[in-house]
Amino acid sequence: MLHMPNISFRLLAVAAVLACMLPFSASAAVPTGTLVKSAETSSVYYVAAGKRYAFPNEKIFFSWYPDFSTVVTISPEELASYPLSGNVTYKPGVRLVKITTDPKVYAVSRYGFLHWVTSEALARTFYGETWNMSVDDVPDTFFTNYQVKEPILTAADYDRTMESAIGSIILNLGIVVPLERAE
Repeated sequence: MLHMPNISFRLLAVAAVLACMLPFSASAAVPTGTLVKSAETSSVYYVAAGKRYAFPNEKIFFSWYPDFSTVVTISPEELASYPLSGNVTYKPGVRLVKITTDPKVYAVSRYGFLHWVTSEALARTFYGETWNMSVDDVPDTFFTNYQVKEPILTAADYDRTMESAIGSIILNLGIVVPLERAE
């Protein structure tokens, strides 16, 4: 014999289990792709799929954006509600990078992959005569955000135009973004 309270309890239990299976979104107030910061800090973050990704420094930020005009200030509590999930890397094809403890200069490609530019002639081919003005030092502590891949041995090994065409941090980080539901 079924009692109404048992059915209600079961429906609530099923609803709770289904709710746990839905993609997590910390807040509907900050959609994917928004740049945020707290009034208490100068750090800027990129929000995607309910998580935040830090810009390690201004040089990396400016490889993606021309200025801070689109950064939204949110409360420290709301910022904390987005789990820190990683760092944003340089936009591919925009700058060359190196670390202070190694003289090798690298070209940046998608997904934070680095390719050693094996000669000055190749660096000039991709970045012009003043290629050395396009080199940024990455602190050793952030070099682990990148993966060193095959070196560039010929001009055919790297397509700067194709690499710099990537226009989205979401795509560059390989983030899967669930569809956002209308409320």
